[in-house]
Amino acid sequence: MSMATRTDMQSPALHVGDSHDLIRVHGARVNNLKDVSVEIPKRRLTVFTGVSGSGKSSLVFGTIAAESQRLINETYSAFVQGFMPTLARPEVDVLEGLTTAIIVDQQRMGADPRSTVGTATDANAMLRILFSRLGQPHIGSAQAFSFNVASISGAGAVTLERGGKTVKERRSFSITGGMCPRCEGRGTVTDIDLSQLYDDGKSLNEGALTIPGYTTGGWNFRLYSASGFVDPDKPISKYTKTELHDFLHREPVRMKISGINMTYEGLILRVQKSMLSKDKEAMQPHIRAFVDRAVTFTTCPECGGTRLSEAARSSRIKGINIAEACAMQISDLAGWVRGLDEPSVAPLLVALGETLD
Repeated sequence: MSMATRTDMQSPALHVGDSHDLIRVHGARVNNLKDVSVEIPKRRLTVFTGVSGSGKSSLVFGTIAAESQRLINETYSAFVQGFMPTLARPEVDVLEGLTTAIIVDQQRMGADPRSTVGTATDANAMLRILFSRLGQPHIGSAQAFSFNVASISGAGAVTLERGGKTVKERRSFSITGGMCPRCEGRGTVTDIDLSQLYDDGKSLNEGALTIPGYTTGGWNFRLYSASGFVDPDKPISKYTKTELHDFLHREPVRMKISGINMTYEGLILRVQKSMLSKDKEAMQPHIRAFVDRAVTFTTCPECGGTRLSEAARSSRIKGINIAEACAMQISDLAGWVRGLDEPSVAPLLVALGETLD
């Protein structure tokens, strides 16, 4: 078993041995590092500890791993490098003894909170096909079990050429998706504290908006102050019902504001699209702090956090619906799949079982 070397980030310089089998870092100055020098033994488990902001990630990811990746990229041909991002050398005086690094970072799989292990491995895609084939009652194709697909319908006139004549016909369409309409496939709903969005005792021109990026004079501010829907010199508490609705809830509309064609939409809609549609962990610190103050996230009461519509949850295979299948421990789900004896989908069951295993 490997020995563990504890590297305390409060130490400006640390020497762990005289062996040549070391990674040597001297004078690292990435981000908040101030001329940090350290020697790290290879073939050992080294743990970097320290308080938040002490520079652990800057040393491990921003310095050592970044330089390892840069050196690896330089081994590719010039043609291949032309399609790769250009990586600058980290701010460090000396960095010796590096080998190939496998980087396991702290980031989520994707910025979209709908990204899951199932979507990343295609296990969800195969489960959706399975339920579309075997689920009872039958509710539709595989997309009827997807929390990424909304149910929509529409109708309109189309123009066709038939026998040299132009014929107009009215046609309709519908798509059955599995997205919960209440939470839009996220599993949670939000309650926004309006007092964190604005000070209703002030007017817009007096700085009523308290949202990051909406300070007086900026484009987000001008979108509302110059829209014509509200009086920018009038305290928000004095708005009429119509003015308050236009200010907070008006549906998107293209219009000219301050001489520029822009899309106006209610403040709540804009905040939801620009901030709440992103994964909270991927937000900038000041945006995340604002969201923590202004927004309460609760489990969607309509889907119970499953992200799926009532129809998608109603279809079952041997008493299990797709939401319950996705909530299983992966090993349990693999066992359940192996217990399905359905010749009509045998290849699908084999592929799904192998993926889960």
